[in-house]
Amino acid sequence: MGCLWLFKFKSRNSQQLGIEINGDNLTIVLCKQSKSEINFEKLSINLEGGTVENGLFLNPQHLLTTLSSIVEDNNWQGLNAVTTIVSRQMVVRHLELPMMHDNELAETIKWEIAQHIPYGEEEAVVDWHNLGSMKKDQPNLTTVLLAAIPKETVYSYYQIFKEAGVNLQAIDIVPAALRRWLLYSGFYQWPDVDVLTITIVNIGDEMINLVVIREGVVQFARSLAYGKQHFSSIETEDLISDELYRSIEYYQNQYNGQRVARIIFTGATEAMNGLHKKLAKKVEAPSELGSIPAIDELEPNYAVAAGLSLKGVV
Repeated sequence: MGCLWLFKFKSRNSQQLGIEINGDNLTIVLCKQSKSEINFEKLSINLEGGTVENGLFLNPQHLLTTLSSIVEDNNWQGLNAVTTIVSRQMVVRHLELPMMHDNELAETIKWEIAQHIPYGEEEAVVDWHNLGSMKKDQPNLTTVLLAAIPKETVYSYYQIFKEAGVNLQAIDIVPAALRRWLLYSGFYQWPDVDVLTITIVNIGDEMINLVVIREGVVQFARSLAYGKQHFSSIETEDLISDELYRSIEYYQNQYNGQRVARIIFTGATEAMNGLHKKLAKKVEAPSELGSIPAIDELEPNYAVAAGLSLKGVV
């Protein structure tokens, strides 16, 4: 759901890479699927400062050299890969529209796109997914998850991956990746994730993603223009906490008072001081770090890459 190119495993014995380039961090998870089990391999390295900024490659040669070396050293040549673009260029919106047939919905969304993206439709790669009715008091409305990114940015990612020796099969969105990670990891640690309302807060280098998932479906997503470097002062952390709380309150008010049952923090959680405790107190819901020891010791910073690697599995 919510991806720009669709891909599914063609067999039950498959390998797929999830690659997240988030600021100066390159995080990779290899999902190895067999008939009886799924296993993961992980890798995370720091790129040279200034290699990537706002999802754009400022030093593409360094990124290419680094990624090519990783692919060769791990014998990953020719594998399929899924990535995301962590950038303010990536527009993710929830649209509320009247219930209608899919062909009518597609035409309506064409008119809606221009109002929600800061660049021309002809310059963008656009995808959308119909989530269906989400508000019990407004059953005649459907919610559409819309995603868009400039074509030029998409092409730059395709070129880097191609030259590094892997097949870029999909550019996904962070909310969809986090949903997959949650549903898969929930089997081991949160077996009630498919029925509860869960908020995930993912802390990146340049951006924080908040995603609300209810009964296994992404119902609300928001990006904040803060990164892990902004947690250096208590004042800024308090500001971030307030913005996250207001976003959760907005969701709860919009969706008939639906209460968040749990808050899970992923990404660069080591940068936090007391954010998780502050937010848990405000929302009145328990919070915890998204570390899943049972799954090949995937720490919180691997959540997005793991979710990307699971595309076609979950």
